[in-house]
Amino acid sequence: MPALTQATSPCVHRWTYAVGANEVSVVLPDGCVDLLVLSCGRAGSEVLLVTDWDFAPRLVRLDAGTCLTGYRLRPGTTLDLAEFEIADRDVSNLDTEIEALTRHDQEISEIIDALCLPGNSVHRLARQQGVSERTLQRRFRHLSLPTPAFWRQLGRARRAVQALPCRVPLAEIAAHYGYSDQAHMTREFVRWFGWTPVQLRRNPAAIADLAQPGLGNWSLEIGLEIAGLT
Repeated sequence: MPALTQATSPCVHRWTYAVGANEVSVVLPDGCVDLLVLSCGRAGSEVLLVTDWDFAPRLVRLDAGTCLTGYRLRPGTTLDLAEFEIADRDVSNLDTEIEALTRHDQEISEIIDALCLPGNSVHRLARQQGVSERTLQRRFRHLSLPTPAFWRQLGRARRAVQALPCRVPLAEIAAHYGYSDQAHMTREFVRWFGWTPVQLRRNPAAIADLAQPGLGNWSLEIGLEIAGLT
């Protein structure tokens, strides 16, 4: 689902999308929670929704004339919904309110970023923090975040996707991102995105969608990593 995006803060990315005709879009896991404002031109109404974590691709039906404005939270950032009323509210000042009510744990954010990098593991990151894997898992659970393994596996897959356009052999990409072999990478791609690496290479729109700010690519700064493969 293409979108126009703009960073509103280090932890929030605002995006918009206008639906020209009735469509069914595939939403791919991005490691982010989005606050969505849906505006329906015909009904003249606005609906406020909060997305959940995606663990697999899902289909979303969108009606023509719908306009979406999303506030995507940086991986590891949460919104204090206890103080945020969803129903029957004015949405004109959302940027300021969201910024005030987001909770960002810098240390957890850095751990999430590190988990996405080739060569890292949950065990290694826990040891660097001086804690056990179980303790690290409890820290994520305390913040209502998915497990460290979720960030590791999805982040690796999302970063590996960005290497597909450079046309190096898939086996080389798999090795670079720490998969045991090309078949392992293929299974993970199908799990997270519903497509094999070969199919994704033939689908520039899906690759562009996965290049939107999200887990493993929030700051769009993985160019040097990709360059190391070419």
